[in-house]
Amino acid sequence: MTAIEATYAAVVVVLVLGFSLLAGVIGLKWAHRRRVQAHNKRRRSYLRLLSAHLVSPTPTLTLDDRQFEDDAFIDAVIDIRNTVAGDSAVVLKDLIDGRGLINLQAARLRSPFPLGRRLRAVVSLAEIGDQAAGRVLMQHLSDREPEVRIHSARGLARMRYLPAIEPMLERMRYESPLVRSKFGDALIAFGTEASWPMVGFVRVHQHDDDTTGLPEIIRAIGRIGEREVGPALSELLHELENVEICLAIIESLGSIGGPRSLRPLRKTFCSDDWRIRAKAASAMGEIGDPSVNPILFQALGDSSWWTRRNSAGALAVLPGGINWLYDGLISHDEFARDAAAEALADCGELSAAKLRFDSGEGGPRDLRLIRYMDRPGLVFS
Repeated sequence: MTAIEATYAAVVVVLVLGFSLLAGVIGLKWAHRRRVQAHNKRRRSYLRLLSAHLVSPTPTLTLDDRQFEDDAFIDAVIDIRNTVAGDSAVVLKDLIDGRGLINLQAARLRSPFPLGRRLRAVVSLAEIGDQAAGRVLMQHLSDREPEVRIHSARGLARMRYLPAIEPMLERMRYESPLVRSKFGDALIAFGTEASWPMVGFVRVHQHDDDTTGLPEIIRAIGRIGEREVGPALSELLHELENVEICLAIIESLGSIGGPRSLRPLRKTFCSDDWRIRAKAASAMGEIGDPSVNPILFQALGDSSWWTRRNSAGALAVLPGGINWLYDGLISHDEFARDAAAEALADCGELSAAKLRFDSGEGGPRDLRLIRYMDRPGLVFS
């Protein structure tokens, strides 16, 4: 065989393999689409049957055990479960309990493999939202698969299964950052019922050598936003030396808001750590109380660029803060002037000043801002 013939043969083999792979991919997609269509068809049929059963309950549905184990039937139960209430919800719960659907999904979840089947089981338990399902999901908060742990936590939060709060908090200390963030989202979904258990957990473990998970828990407290926990967080702020936890508390106080959050934040401006001062400035801006404007104005001359920047940004959103920023433009501190000018530009005041000046309505401070920003070689600190 010559070299040219060998080349032709290789090309033919490559083309045949390529077309075979393409045909295989097309076939798999076609089969998947047909499977999805069949699943949806069965699901609609089960929905009609379940709807009729809820309207006129019968001792048993005309379905065999194989059909009760069908994933399409489980999906139909979940759909109905999310739409009914009152007597219909009771009838559906009796059906779920009577046919052992929770036990079926629990058995699938306990199986060692495959992962896809286990994930479908844990999601089904989470969506069914039954208290019996909660006991099963509690057992899998420490599952070997992170996806199963995440869906277990989400389901427990969805059904407000309060006994799960403490185990979830404990798991936060050992999880990866991704799983901790998902557990934090689940704790937030519990709402105010989780706030005080979370505060208590932080109190107990605040002086541990390993504080993994505590910052995420504190930020979750802030996102829940219950103002009654603000004083408790403020006390922790002055008891701790761990900077990461202090930053999380400051961030949470900014999210919680209220006048009781301002006093501890004012004290943090005496900290030697620029990260704490900078975070406090942002938190004050979130709270929205203009009484802190003088403090933020003074912080425009801070030794830290981040503190100056955050203080100016907070003034830009606080009532009356724009006037303080314009006053910053005539400060004797060059860094304060730069921070004020940058914030005025970022909040759109520079464009507004130019429009006022072009229309003949501009004042001296508009001209001062425009000239300051048009200086050649201007570089913000």
